[in-house]
Amino acid sequence: MKLRRRTTSNREAADGPRIDAESVLSIRGLRITYGNGGMALRGVDLEVRSGECVALVGESGSGKTTLARAVVGLLPRSARARGSVRLGEREMLGLSDREWRKLRGRTVGFVSQDPFAACDPLRSVGHHVEESWRVHGDRRPPANHLDRLAELGIPHPKEMLRDRPHQWSGGMLQRATTVAASMYDPPLLVADEPTSALDAELADGVLTSLRRAGRSVLLVCHDLDLAAKHSDRIAVMYAGRIVEERDSSQPGQPRHPYSRALLAATPSGGGGLPRELPGTAPGPLEVLQGCAFAGRCTHAGDLCTISTPMLVDDVACHMEHSR
Repeated sequence: MKLRRRTTSNREAADGPRIDAESVLSIRGLRITYGNGGMALRGVDLEVRSGECVALVGESGSGKTTLARAVVGLLPRSARARGSVRLGEREMLGLSDREWRKLRGRTVGFVSQDPFAACDPLRSVGHHVEESWRVHGDRRPPANHLDRLAELGIPHPKEMLRDRPHQWSGGMLQRATTVAASMYDPPLLVADEPTSALDAELADGVLTSLRRAGRSVLLVCHDLDLAAKHSDRIAVMYAGRIVEERDSSQPGQPRHPYSRALLAATPSGGGGLPRELPGTAPGPLEVLQGCAFAGRCTHAGDLCTISTPMLVDDVACHMEHSR
């Protein structure tokens, strides 16, 4: 079942950047440093093309959430960003809060990790959904907002929107958040761990809804199986860098040792016990020389400890580059 698309008015088109048919999001050399000197991102290149979902996976602290928040202009004021984040033809780094308020919802939608935290418990779910158009000065909702809720599995949406958030399940509330984020049919939806608090069945349903609601999606996901099922490409992050990109449908084992270790540490039915990844990832305050994964990699050689591998042929690994 497909969502009914809302026609974009001339005023809406003027508020946002033009998005060409090929590249919706283009990130080049992105580095994010926080106020304490910690480097959350150490040079990220990533592209999301029209109509595709790219999933970011990796351990906690790898930089996934920082990358997502950089794309939607929600980094803390203490953060310093270098590099480039382009939505269509427009550079987004350095925009003012006022400019971002015009663009969020119309050009890029954001689905947060915890739908309960995103809603005021003293107000109705409908109030939360209404903010998606009232923040842009529109007094009346888009004509199809109830249809969108119904199509994403919310029964009797007009009546249900009167409920308080605690009266809804996590999966239902995340669907309402997805509708709010996609109300203006933005070219890009960014979802930061939208299934972290849900069981497997609800998580699958929420990600199915997310793909139906978004033209293009940047998905931060902790579940490798869900990421592979619902995305077109997977980007593996480690210590503030992308170490591998691969098509989700690509057969065979991942190429980067960290990607393979992540896969081995994932529980799977009938596949035996997961294998724990020894050691810990370097923190943002650590000065890195060579490959950040070298200290945990059984294949690391001398070159790995002195030279940082670049992302070449979709993998950042000296061992793979030498084959």
